[in-house]
Amino acid sequence: MRTRIRAAFVALAATAVVLAGCTSSGQAGTAHGSVLSKVLSSKKVTIGVFADAPPYGVMNSSGEYQGFDIDKARALADSLGAQVEFVSTTNASRIPMLETGKADVIIAALTNLDERAQVVALTRPYASEGQLVVVPANSPIHDYADLAGRTVAATRGSVPATILENEFPEAKPNLFEAVADSIQALRSGKVDALMESTAVVAGIRASEGAAVRVLDAPPLAPSFVSFGVKMGDQVWLNYLNNFILNYNISKAANESYNKWLGMDVPELIK
Repeated sequence: MRTRIRAAFVALAATAVVLAGCTSSGQAGTAHGSVLSKVLSSKKVTIGVFADAPPYGVMNSSGEYQGFDIDKARALADSLGAQVEFVSTTNASRIPMLETGKADVIIAALTNLDERAQVVALTRPYASEGQLVVVPANSPIHDYADLAGRTVAATRGSVPATILENEFPEAKPNLFEAVADSIQALRSGKVDALMESTAVVAGIRASEGAAVRVLDAPPLAPSFVSFGVKMGDQVWLNYLNNFILNYNISKAANESYNKWLGMDVPELIK
């Protein structure tokens, strides 16, 4: 009897050791294999951003990136003690860029759509927005109903493109690869209207002045905006969530919001 008890105890102890080893090894492996570990080790973080979508991100004549999202990207790199490497992205290429490892994180006006959350990990929001319609100042379009039969510019793979397809079936979407192309189409009269986010529209109004106006109507699809990372890296996602939590209550965040969007950080995302 005593021999059987001793044998059972030894077996249980051995099992406990194996399980403990698996657990600690798994945790260490997860942390070690995270993008966070890679960034901390290499002192470099690769961030996908817009290069032609004011005020989120643009590349100026000197070849330098600047904009609302660029402020966030630089602050993130500083928090990691890392050098930032920017890679230009578009609405359509953001998620593929993550999936192929061309960027450690996407900071490019990524709206929190449920279908996106099925293929890419989204952080807590760093901004909130809606979608607006811009028309030439002398346009006969005055409300959303007037979009029927009109050509409306949007960027491919964007929230406005989805809205036009689902909510404005009588409009005629004209989809472009870049926001700058949509703006040029509106400026040249190739389209009757343009649908973009509140942040992008703020930039359009600043650059186009009295030549354009925004429809006096409630924003469409009010939503949150997040960083995007590749699925499966909870350690990296946890760090980014913690960074955004601290950043959104900082003076730097409020200054960036006012500089690019003309408002304080919304209480909704603090």
